[in-house]
Amino acid sequence: MLARQEGFGEVKLHAPPAASQDREDPNRRWIKAFEFPEWFTCQNENCWVDYGREPRREGLRPRRLLHASDLDSGGHRCAGKGKTRPSPVQPIRFVRACRFGHIDDLDWKELVHGKGEKCGKARPMYWIDEAGTSGDLADVRVSCDCGKSLRMSVAAERSYDNHPLGWCDGKRPWLGDVAREACPAEPMKLLLRSASHAYFPQVVSVIHVPEKSARLRDAVGRLWEKLKGFPDAEVFAEIERRRGGALVAGKKLKDAEVEVLLDCPPELAKDDPSGSFYARTAKPRTTRAHSPMAKVDKVVLVHRLTEVRALAGFTRFEPKMTDVDGELDLGVGTARIDHPLTWLPAIENHGEGVFFSLKESELQQWESNRAATRGRQFLTGFNRWKQQRSDRADARDEFARPRYVLMHSLAHLLITAVSLECGYPASAIRERVYAGAAGSGVLLYTAAPGASGSLGGLVQVGRDFERFLDIALDLARLCSNDPVCAGHSPDDAHDDRYLEGASCHGCLLISEPSCERMNSYLDRTLVVPTAGRTCGPSTTTGCSSTSGFGTPGTTTRATRCSRGCSKRTGSGPRWVARRRDGARTTTTRGPRRATRRRARRRRPWRRRRRGRGRQGRARRRRCRGWGEGIRAPPPSRGTPCHK
Repeated sequence: MLARQEGFGEVKLHAPPAASQDREDPNRRWIKAFEFPEWFTCQNENCWVDYGREPRREGLRPRRLLHASDLDSGGHRCAGKGKTRPSPVQPIRFVRACRFGHIDDLDWKELVHGKGEKCGKARPMYWIDEAGTSGDLADVRVSCDCGKSLRMSVAAERSYDNHPLGWCDGKRPWLGDVAREACPAEPMKLLLRSASHAYFPQVVSVIHVPEKSARLRDAVGRLWEKLKGFPDAEVFAEIERRRGGALVAGKKLKDAEVEVLLDCPPELAKDDPSGSFYARTAKPRTTRAHSPMAKVDKVVLVHRLTEVRALAGFTRFEPKMTDVDGELDLGVGTARIDHPLTWLPAIENHGEGVFFSLKESELQQWESNRAATRGRQFLTGFNRWKQQRSDRADARDEFARPRYVLMHSLAHLLITAVSLECGYPASAIRERVYAGAAGSGVLLYTAAPGASGSLGGLVQVGRDFERFLDIALDLARLCSNDPVCAGHSPDDAHDDRYLEGASCHGCLLISEPSCERMNSYLDRTLVVPTAGRTCGPSTTTGCSSTSGFGTPGTTTRATRCSRGCSKRTGSGPRWVARRRDGARTTTTRGPRRATRRRARRRRPWRRRRRGRGRQGRARRRRCRGWGEGIRAPPPSRGTPCHK
């Protein structure tokens, strides 16, 4: 993929060297870094008074702004040179940058006095006042000795004809003294040095899978005349390619990966401990009727995989990620990490994973029927998100399609479901969603340097995939923030979450390193029916929303526990249905008080002895769940609530 980008054709990937722990080692390798920003603030609160100025009546304590050339022994002597010990200084937290990655120090003279105006002082000093403790820009004022001052909130304001921070000069301080890059008349924006949007790395991730035509090309190269066991058409095509000197037609990253996984034979590659890839196909097992496994096409157990991650560049203010096919546009807008670009830092991780795909016929039928309305809502929300900023004009709606949102949401639910038993934390499991033209599927994998990512937990998940899929769907039906979470729509004009449906931190959001889209394009409603509306007594678990792809929940009648406790599992026609999912409880129907009293009179077994003493209390505590631990599916009719 990098070879097809302009300027990345001859780039080599290098892993970081192993450094010695001994700082005095002459062979120790160091990483060269450059100092930025070049402006500092004195940390002495009495700097204004120590310099011989009159105290402020307002109680403000200005601190001096210092350039790196004004520092004395790494600090600032507030009372003058040689009089006191130098006070510590700290880099200024205000810089300016453009959307192409260029960054520079603020021109304090031009910012305070205005463009083209001169200061009355020959060598002016600049001071920074912070009136409040919140750090708000309106409470921060920069002043000059001549008397002029400016609030930093004014510097952050931008309009069509007013750019208080000036225009970009193409400065790249991370490259040292390298010549500046031409910037196409881009206005600068105020940027906090430690802000979260100051740096978005562009990481390219590739999963090493055996290519389908690699074996044929190797056979043609070694045995030009002895080509047995290969189709004539493929052999002829490879011969014609070699005669013409043409290059091998490169496929897109995710297309090449998903083709191999979808066409995976019972055993792919060799089970070699030193190998880079080994996978086996698991036959999907269905243990009951109307199981969601009926919609699963294939499950592949990836016992061994290798992931290569390379840092290709970075952006500012707005992240720039890969497209739906795994390709990354490294053209205009990406800041290069070196000049001339001859290398990129990369790392090779080893791990395991599990891949599953859904039946294409089921997906097409679902897209044309139940998901059509929700898909239009996502497209409307995407267009509104696109209109919020001018730099989003080139964004494509390939992720706002129902198929990708379904696969992405299901991947998040499965990560949460399997993290309790697979041996890896949820933050260590990554997703790789395939929803392009080559096929649809999800690869959940974990990869780490060395052999720490090969514990075998995810492979075991694939062997019992039906149970974990049931847990994932059960997690999607109910959220602790319902009905607010389930009632959110991406086309809601009064909310700025245009790329999210029914999703929040209580149900779908996971750690951002595990998600390839930074927790966007998620919706539980496309997976299963949700509790967005009030359900009647005859409905199933969920609500009247019918856009979900998964099997809706079932309603069971109340059954008595086999140990004689008073806990009921499921819902009945006259009393309140209680259903526990971890720490969450759902009431699907709440009759009035009179109905409750009549229901109690009709259940004489409720007045039976519950058990007294320590054994009775322990029995009641065991009966609070559904048996096999937290977040297990409800038992069917006649199943006891504990074992």
